[in-house]
This record gives sequence, C-alpha cells and structure tokens, in this order.
Amino acid sequence: MRPTRGLFLTSALLAGMTLLAGETALAKPPADIVRAAANSVVRVMAEGCPGTKGSRAGSGFVWPEPTSIVTALHVVADCQTLTVEYVEAGVQRRAQASRSLRRADLALLTVENPPSVQALSKTATAQTQEVLAAIGLPLNVRNWQETYGSRALNVKKLSDILNDSARREIETLGAPAIELDVFRLTAVVKPGSSGGPIINAEGAVVGVVDGGLDGGASSLNWAVPAHLLQELMERGQSGANVGLGAAAESVFAFSVPETTQAEEAVNRDFFCGGRSYFHLATRSLSEIVDSMETPGTLDDPQGFAYVVTTLAQNVPENDLAALRFDLFVDSETGATIAVPESMTLSEDSGFCIASSNHGDIALIFQGQVFDPNYTNVEFVSNQFVNTLSQGLGFTNCQADLAFSQAVPHSRVDGLLARRFAALCYHAQSGEQAYNFVAHLGRMNTYLGVVAVNGEFYDTGAYANPAKTKDWAAAALAVIISTYQI
Repeated sequence: MRPTRGLFLTSALLAGMTLLAGETALAKPPADIVRAAANSVVRVMAEGCPGTKGSRAGSGFVWPEPTSIVTALHVVADCQTLTVEYVEAGVQRRAQASRSLRRADLALLTVENPPSVQALSKTATAQTQEVLAAIGLPLNVRNWQETYGSRALNVKKLSDILNDSARREIETLGAPAIELDVFRLTAVVKPGSSGGPIINAEGAVVGVVDGGLDGGASSLNWAVPAHLLQELMERGQSGANVGLGAAAESVFAFSVPETTQAEEAVNRDFFCGGRSYFHLATRSLSEIVDSMETPGTLDDPQGFAYVVTTLAQNVPENDLAALRFDLFVDSETGATIAVPESMTLSEDSGFCIASSNHGDIALIFQGQVFDPNYTNVEFVSNQFVNTLSQGLGFTNCQADLAFSQAVPHSRVDGLLARRFAALCYHAQSGEQAYNFVAHLGRMNTYLGVVAVNGEFYDTGAYANPAKTKDWAAAALAVIISTYQI
C-alpha cells in the first residue's frame, strides 16, 4: 500500500454498526431469469421531437403481447417517427404510439412485423426488501445492462421524492400526477433507462423505470408500479400527442443525453476491488448542495453547515463552493461517492485511492459483500479499519465529537450511514494526522470511505492553498458520501 499517512478509527469507535447485523440477505433475481427478461428489452428511438435536440432514446419491453412495447411516455411524446431496436435479435422495426397514460408517464407502442420475442406478460407487486433488477439500455450502450436494488421505504407517492424545483416543473407541465403511485429503487439507474422493466426473482414485471433528479446525476429515482399497466390498456388515450413538448427533455432526467456526454460517462465508470462504480456527473459543491433540497436528503443540515463553516476558516467560501467532485454510485450499496476532481483515482491492494498532487492527502474507499450467516457489518467495518490502520501505522486515535455521530442513522432510501472524525498519532514518529470517516451499509454489503490528512502535523500546511483546498475537498467528499444525492 502506498505510504499515505493517516488515521483509521479503532474498533471501539465502531459500536452501533450492529444495527445492520440482523438484516437478512435476500437473493437477487438469478442470472438466467435476468437474461431471459433481457431478451424482451428494446431500445426506443424517437425522431422529430419538440425541443432543441429533436430526438430522444430510452428503453422499453415487450408487453403484453409480441406486437406491443411498453415505454415511458416522455421518451416518445409528441414525436413524429418511432423506431424500436431489438438488441438481442439485432433488428429494428418501425412503431406507432397506440395508447398513452399521461398521469403515469406510460406509453404503449404497436410494432410492425416484430421478431419472435417472448412478451413479459407476468406482473407482480414489489415487496419491501425484495431484491429487484432494473434492465435497460442506458447511455446508448450497445448491450443491455442490469442493476440491482430493493424497493425503498418511505416513498409511496411522487411527491415524496421531488425537490422544490422538480415539483414546480411537473406541476407547471401537469404530468405526471404529483400524487402518482411510485416506488424508488435503491440502485443507480442511468440516463436512457426510462421505460425499462424492473423484475423480481420470478421474472415478473413489478415496475417501469421512469425518472430521476438532477439530470440523472442524482441517485434519487422513481419507477411506476406494474399495476398501472392495466390502466394504460383500459383507460389510456389514443396515440402519444399529449402536449409535453420540449419539457420531456428537462423534467425527466432519464431521457438519454447527447452521445458525446454518454460516451464520456461510460468511459469514466471505475472498477476497483472487484466492484463497479458508475460515473454519474461532475458537480461543484454549490450544485451538490442545491440538489439536497429533496426532503430526507440532508439528514443533518446543522452538522453539514458546521463542517463547511469550519473548513471556511482556512479556505474562502467562494473557493469551497467552486470545488468540483466526480460523482460515482457504488453498484452494491447504491451510495454516491464524491471524488474530488483535483485528485487522481487509482487502485492499490484492493482499495480505491484518490490521491492529492499537493501533499499527503487522500480519499480511500473500499466495498465488501459478506455472508450474514457467518459474519456481520460490525466485523467487516472493523476489518476495513484495522487493515488500513496496520498498513498506515497509526494508533492512539481520539474521536472529535464535534464531527462524529454516536450511532448510525437510517437514510430515507434505507441505507444506514455513520460519519465521524478523529485525530491519531503515527506509531513510530508520533506525528499527528486527522481523518473524516464514513461507514455505509445495506443488508449484506458494506462501503467504507476515509479522508486521510497526513499534513496535519505540518504547521505550515495551511499556508499552502493547494494542500488546504485538497484537504477540504477530501473531507467534504466523505461527508457528502453519507448523504442521499
């Protein structure tokens, strides 16, 4: 491991993480079930659409019969030409919008001479803590992709998940209905996934991916439950000329972005320690704070303000607001990891390390999946801390109670998070180092994030603006990673 000096908290400070130990890991949909369902997933392409781009793309699936495709209405609304690509079959077909349900953002397409593809005719209701798979063709990728998560607690209506800005846009547009029945999937869902199916372990469709916040850069998303498909069939209006206009590009974040943006996002995905981290966007601190308007996102606004105020003693507030972060989503926990754009991201001994170019400052994170029949998250988090402590040679850690949480808190999306800070001493040199630490967990998966400041012992460190800004960015990255953004 590279010689970054830093502190990692002792096991005594991890008390309270046992809140996750009693959770039972539920089996995710088997690979053969997902593969079979993916055969029915298509890319939906629309041309001659209102707005500056003139074209849109999303996902869809064959339902309830081979000649019909379900997709999100905002993908095809008010567009002149529709094409369906059966990716697995390698063919394209022209389509017409036959029915639409404006309040639920659903559309049904009729396809001319479809290939022989089985319909996903079985539907069900998503159960609490049931592991689900969302399947789609995000970001104009060549092949289908799946992502796993469960139905989040505390989200039953669209109004439960909207921030003020999104609420105003949707209310002005008049669609979808603010009080629409929805559920949130605790997983990253990339732009271009709109209209894709969400299935359970039996292969039944439980929902349709619909939208998200902050242009797809937020892990907050919503899906339309499958029971509304029947309403689409029975009470949907004819066609898809529903007057959404250009708003379909802005209100619904999961319409695919321009190809150059899509390629950039795909190329910046990061694989580290056997785990995938999906790149969502690059945002300034001020933009990230703006995205925290959603109820339940910022669980401790006073604490967040205190961290920013403390850091502002050494970094001007304007410089703090301008700090930029690459936002990644952990494929297992669904947590958003904020990596300072100024740092270089690499892997070392199974740890993901973002290193400063201006001193002994780094952001380190690592994820683990464990078998709850043999261990629990307390053991895994202790293992994370002890491995790094031994590798970096720090001991005698003192918690900084001003920045530390005594016990984990449960986010609105069901993820448990705990953040704290401490000052430690190097076992040999006696030098000081200060760190912010975050533990994140859901069911049988864990993610640890640490900001290491080995420059704290240097009385001249704060006289170096580059070092000071990198430390502020690393510290904020840990704090941000515990929030739902």
